[in-house]
Amino acid sequence: MDEKYNMDQLLSEAVWEAETRRPQEDTLRWRQKLQELCSLKEEQERLKLRKEELKQLQTKQRAHQKKEVPFPVPQAVVVFQGQTKKEKEVSETFFSNLRIHYPLPGSSALVTFEDPKVAKGLLQHQEHNVILEECRLRVRIQPVELPALTSIKVLTWLCSYKVLIIGLPPALKLSEDQLLDKLELFFSKPSNGGGEVKMRELLPGAAVLGFTDDKVAERLANIHHFMMTLGGAEVPLRVFPYVSGDIQEMEISRCSVPHSVLVVNIPDVLDGPDLQDVLEIHFQKPTRGGGEVESLMFVAPGTQGLALFTPE
Repeated sequence: MDEKYNMDQLLSEAVWEAETRRPQEDTLRWRQKLQELCSLKEEQERLKLRKEELKQLQTKQRAHQKKEVPFPVPQAVVVFQGQTKKEKEVSETFFSNLRIHYPLPGSSALVTFEDPKVAKGLLQHQEHNVILEECRLRVRIQPVELPALTSIKVLTWLCSYKVLIIGLPPALKLSEDQLLDKLELFFSKPSNGGGEVKMRELLPGAAVLGFTDDKVAERLANIHHFMMTLGGAEVPLRVFPYVSGDIQEMEISRCSVPHSVLVVNIPDVLDGPDLQDVLEIHFQKPTRGGGEVESLMFVAPGTQGLALFTPE
């Protein structure tokens, strides 16, 4: 506003001076000055309009970047074990087929009960006595805590030259190379919308193909549905854009296993198989705070064990 006021003031002063000066040469000089000032004002208005155009263009580009991908993207097959809430913004939690290895020290036993209340009751007292005919074995009861992934931040993007092919039958009597050869041959034909293949990879029930021309991947994803002969039968296949990703951040916390306890500091008084039988019989007895034992893994002194936990 101040800049515009100053410009108008200069114009007014220039007009007044140009009209009041009598000599012809002065009048010509001030008219030239007036023309220069008018040109500057026009240039200023033009720059303002250009600035507004650039702002509008930038806004449109940002809105375009937020649009969804113009062809279908598949959903990953996962086993959902989280909780859902009816809120506007809730982070989605899921676990796929996790396999967690848990180290077991020597002179210990991993006991898993059918009823989690049994494990919870045993954990109320860390010290525990295992009754034998001639003595008592004093042991300690500890909770089993597994490292669990609580949150993960993944940066994903579309790979322009790759596609994901799903729908491959699991019982095909073809080797990996034979199956990839057939897929490459089928999707390299222009009649099928394909092109030259530069990479290929076989996944469980799926395959990834990469093409020298990015337009081939987009074209196949747009076609989406294909019928291909495999193993003497017509097999429906679906093609999706290939999504790559990098893990940016992750958080890991300790998660207790409700059905299991870890028994440590077991004295070496019997052979391994005999001691395992004694422990299983003991923890089966409700009078000893036990219950139905689902499994018991004993680790002998001087050795180490490894338990594998998988989703139920």
